[in-house]
Amino acid sequence: MKRLGIIFVVVVLLLTIVPESNIYSNNEDKTLNELIESLKTLTPEKVRLKANEEMKELYGKDNYYPNSTKNGSFNASLVQEQIDEGIKNPKSFKGFDMVYGTSHGTLITHKGKKMYRYSGYNVEGDEVSTRGFPWDAGWSGRQLHNLPMIKNPWLNKKVIGGIFDHFPDNFKGGIPNKLKEYLPTGDFEEQIIIALNAEYAGVPYSEFMYQNKNKEYASLPVYKKDGAPNGGWINYVHVIQPPTYLSQGFGRVYMSSTYKDIPIAPFILSPGSDISAEFEDLPSGAVAGDEVTVSIIVRSTFPSKVTPNYSLEVINKNEGRTLTMEKDNLQFGGAITSATGSLEIEKKNKRRLAVSFTMPESDVRIKFKINADGKAPEEKQLYNNVLDSDPLAVKLVTPQPLPYDMLSKKVRLELPSNTATLSLPDLPDATWTGPATGVLNISSRTPDLLRDFKFYNNEVSAYSETVTVSPYVTYTIKREDFKVKDKDNKDIWDDPVHRKWLNLPNPDEPLTRTGEIYYSGSVSRPYKYTYYYEVCKEEGEEQKCTTESKTEKGVATAQFDSDSVFKPYDMYVYNGMKVLPEQKFDKLIKNNTDNSRSKTMLWENDPIPFDVIRWMHHQDEKGKKDPWEQVPGQYPRKFVQQESAVINYSITSEMDSEYAQAREAAAKRRNVKSQYDKAVFATDSDLQKYDYPIKSGYYFNPAGSYTFTVKTVVFKDKDPGGKVTDDHRDLVNALIDSFRYETDLMFINNKKKPVNIREEDLTPKGGGFNKKTGVLSLKNNKSVNGIELLKVIDRSVKGEESRFEQNVDQIKSTEKRGGDSHKFWKMMMEGYSDSRTEGSNAKYNYREYVKEGQYIYKITETSKITIQVNPENIPLYTHANMPNGNYSIKVWFDDTKLTGMKHMYSKLNLLKGIADMDSINVTVVGSMFDDLNN
Repeated sequence: MKRLGIIFVVVVLLLTIVPESNIYSNNEDKTLNELIESLKTLTPEKVRLKANEEMKELYGKDNYYPNSTKNGSFNASLVQEQIDEGIKNPKSFKGFDMVYGTSHGTLITHKGKKMYRYSGYNVEGDEVSTRGFPWDAGWSGRQLHNLPMIKNPWLNKKVIGGIFDHFPDNFKGGIPNKLKEYLPTGDFEEQIIIALNAEYAGVPYSEFMYQNKNKEYASLPVYKKDGAPNGGWINYVHVIQPPTYLSQGFGRVYMSSTYKDIPIAPFILSPGSDISAEFEDLPSGAVAGDEVTVSIIVRSTFPSKVTPNYSLEVINKNEGRTLTMEKDNLQFGGAITSATGSLEIEKKNKRRLAVSFTMPESDVRIKFKINADGKAPEEKQLYNNVLDSDPLAVKLVTPQPLPYDMLSKKVRLELPSNTATLSLPDLPDATWTGPATGVLNISSRTPDLLRDFKFYNNEVSAYSETVTVSPYVTYTIKREDFKVKDKDNKDIWDDPVHRKWLNLPNPDEPLTRTGEIYYSGSVSRPYKYTYYYEVCKEEGEEQKCTTESKTEKGVATAQFDSDSVFKPYDMYVYNGMKVLPEQKFDKLIKNNTDNSRSKTMLWENDPIPFDVIRWMHHQDEKGKKDPWEQVPGQYPRKFVQQESAVINYSITSEMDSEYAQAREAAAKRRNVKSQYDKAVFATDSDLQKYDYPIKSGYYFNPAGSYTFTVKTVVFKDKDPGGKVTDDHRDLVNALIDSFRYETDLMFINNKKKPVNIREEDLTPKGGGFNKKTGVLSLKNNKSVNGIELLKVIDRSVKGEESRFEQNVDQIKSTEKRGGDSHKFWKMMMEGYSDSRTEGSNAKYNYREYVKEGQYIYKITETSKITIQVNPENIPLYTHANMPNGNYSIKVWFDDTKLTGMKHMYSKLNLLKGIADMDSINVTVVGSMFDDLNN
């Protein structure tokens, strides 16, 4: 039959004359020594005779193992090899193969040893698989109890039916009472599960792998504890060799095109009425501070309910003290609530016990006892009532820290050197015939953490009895493999490269994972020896005997130590602050009074969003940070900076100087018309006591020139290219619009109507008119006769281009690792003293850089604006009936409401103007008619 996947090690018969109490004694060294001494007394023939005795006692079968069958003689040389192997390696001794004929089938080389697929035939004619034959067809990853097995395969004519199939239903003859004591379930079901648990539960496929076939499943366990197909194993297992008290049997299950061998435990492992305990879950290692849970299964095969006493100790090995609730958060669960007490177990049932604790800074030892004295209930087999995790304690492991800015880490890890020692069997003329060869099988039990896992130096070939391998492994630790659960119990992880950020409540507490690397293996070495025997001819006195010899071959094996190496890692995660400490910028107007001619507006710019990056690295096996990789920052930042406007007002030509010529001419009583360029002042000597005396009816031309400069500093993400910014333009225009020219003088227009400076009609009063102050502005610039008296001189006037100046400075930035951006950028990014977040770089290796392709410009603009009053000196005539009295002319700047403007300085609300930029008082005494009459 074609074989696919697993070929199980066949342990047909564990047969020894060592008393049962010695085989499973708590004193292991004593037991092994007694086993060795017992094996030394055996011969192949004694083994065959002892096997027949047990078959008679348990199954009522006489001479079940004859000297020979149709397939050949009893293979005594194979049994002798197994005796020798048991003497050398008693710990791994599993008994004897009771086979007939010779090895046959496919010949392979595995772990340096040549072997045939079958070692011979059993009594019924079934082929018996060779011990240690690997899974040469690979493995599908489907665990043993889930294989698509054929039910009742013995009904198929191609399968050699046996009397032990579906035992005891198909068994011919009565079952001795002795056997009934060892079959509490009445069949082999429990024996099959016990054997599978012992040999395959949790064992990775790497232990059986041949030539790396299906190596992707190397770390997966081939069998789940207590697993069984629907209906139980007994409906599928064709029994080839029945178990005995000390002998492990085996059988086979069949699929459509293949079969697999299944072990059956000896009855010593299943006493009729017994209480047993086993660790269900015993973590081999943990990090200090981790919550650790250990669980224990207690089974009873007693036919009625029992309540044995138990005790459970969890011990800090460094301090030698028992863990407590107060110090170690010790908690009990499952069927127990305290460290000691009684446990109620229903008939032929099991209970689960649990204990949890916080891992201390020490290895932890677990000790459990149940019915330790064997008295309540009475029990003979007590070896399985005591559990002690030592030396397999829960080991304290110290994580290796992986820094905040690391994406992945390549690791080369030296595994412990492993030595196996071979020895020649104590056989005549035994000599080695070849080198020792072997493999230390290495696998990762955490493939989702130890990525790209590879192993080296794990094979050996040497002409030596002592062989050592010094293996090492390489793998890669990746940031994204450290996962946590979110509020919906879904996995989340940190993968900044792909814009997936994990935000831990406390970045000082890392994510911890532990990698486990398991190794085991063996070495073997061929040898030969000479087998001497007598050959006699004739009988009686005529008998002649001669000693002849035969050279036999054998293979010695030795096991490497098997163990797990644990490598815990602490992955530290930090992805920045969502909100940086606020930067303080002024939001005010300095000297904002109505008499200050120099004012400074301060505000912060409209925030400009920009993207940041950070630099994270990979790390090679030597710890070198290479290569570095640019990673997007989680939070967009905003560029904010102090913006400003400085406004200075000045008088280019004040009214006093504008009217000085005419005033001087009047004072000196000059009668030269050209000297009265702006106004006609009175020449009367008695009127010279007034600053500006006039008589009504003459012209009085408005005059003056006033300048203000505006220097703004703003920040934009685009170069304006010489075009004035809206911020600057709108502020300048608002200041132009705030200019006022005001007087209450009375004028006459071309229609002979009395009007004010705004050409608003005046109402009569007596022989004159009521005063009505008129105010001109750039928005209301129509004066007497519709004349526009105010004129703005700015860069738009030909020849005045220099009145506007713009300087654009790019605020330098870089995304180069270690590069230095302008302070203004650093004020808005995490990881710098300028933003008061230098601790993020020092503590979390976190520093942001401006992503390339983003720009900020500092734009400094200066405008010089002059407002001229009546630059063309257009004459305006006062009304001849303007009453005598004092009149005023004033230039001022109104308050500017910033609130309604669309720029950030609108938050400053109100810019105060200049209440009195320039002013004079005009005194009216008499009229032009007085001069005409004189």
